[in-house]
Amino acid sequence: MPKLLICITGSIAAVKLPLLIHKLAEKGFICKVIISKDGLNFVTPMAISAMGADVYLDENFDINSYDQVMQHINLGKWADYILICPASANSIAKLSNGYADNLLTATVLASEAHKVVVPAMNQLMWKNSLTQKNVSTLQEHGFVFWGPASGLQACGDNDVGRMIEVEEILERINTLVGAQALILSGKHVVITAGGTKEMIDPVRYISNHSSGKMAYALAENAYALGARVSLISASNLPAPAGITIIPVSSGTEMLNASLELAATADIFIGAAAVCDYTVKQYTSQKIKKSGEITLDLVPTPDILTTIRTKYPKLFMVGFAAETNNLIQYAKDKLINKQLDMIVANDVSNNKVFNKNTNQVTIINKDFTEFASGEESKDNIAKFILQHIIKSCQGCTVAAIRILALN
Repeated sequence: MPKLLICITGSIAAVKLPLLIHKLAEKGFICKVIISKDGLNFVTPMAISAMGADVYLDENFDINSYDQVMQHINLGKWADYILICPASANSIAKLSNGYADNLLTATVLASEAHKVVVPAMNQLMWKNSLTQKNVSTLQEHGFVFWGPASGLQACGDNDVGRMIEVEEILERINTLVGAQALILSGKHVVITAGGTKEMIDPVRYISNHSSGKMAYALAENAYALGARVSLISASNLPAPAGITIIPVSSGTEMLNASLELAATADIFIGAAAVCDYTVKQYTSQKIKKSGEITLDLVPTPDILTTIRTKYPKLFMVGFAAETNNLIQYAKDKLINKQLDMIVANDVSNNKVFNKNTNQVTIINKDFTEFASGEESKDNIAKFILQHIIKSCQGCTVAAIRILALN
């Protein structure tokens, strides 16, 4: 069974850790626990050791003692996975700046184990730009974040900042260990979402039926696979925890944000339904109803073509959302846009947009096909990401951009 090192920092959510460790022991996990000095304010070593885990404390860490100074090295090498849970704002700040001033931070810094951070703090502390910068830094270095969740906090606030529940942590650990789910650790995934809007006048616009649900499912599953995820969103869906949202409205705004973030992305998934046309001339005053009118429309920028032109050697995947001749049209796009892979989905008869399910066919560059059944968009996202990862095994292209057109 994988060896799990749990690092408890100074957050009131630490009171839930004896239950978590007890349930992990029931499932056969081998656990060791480090409690920081501040963590001792909320949980005792006896409460943890009674659950069957060895406990290590700062007071036993003496940098002048060879045996004890090797403790952080030994613990770091012992662990297959390190779970920093709960992770306070202070501990996240220390780790993001490479501090090693106690047993906990020194062990994390000295370990090559997969690292997962489970934040727990006041909602204002979590939203603070300094905390978010520290989170991004850790994600860039391969740390995975689970949560935080939204809900009632000990201080009385009700917002994002709570530690996710013990049962969810258990479920994620099982997934992590069972599937070695951190395969995208250290990767930056950029995803576009939702239906863009092209303004006609101050009160009217051209758009489509896309809800962004498929893109959000891809974002959450990429995040669960260890990636740092940026979501360029024209959708009104709630922001998933741990994922950076870049709000946009028009296709031009989405293109500009995409080009900026593509420069640092390892994977780019353009899952937005970008309007094909915009008005040639925007009217700054509301158009009054006075009989028939004619709108002159011009094409919007083609994000896929623009990225292909800018990054001609990149591994690229597109989506074909069609109402008829699905496979043929998808293959045409595969060839015409010089893609490495395309994912086709049938959007006729209101099958996909605003729905919680989807059904897709993945077509590789050699025209091999892989069809899914009708599944939840969450499961379809897993299916797509699995094939992308499989297709990129051994790929010599350092960065991968995935552009979906649905």
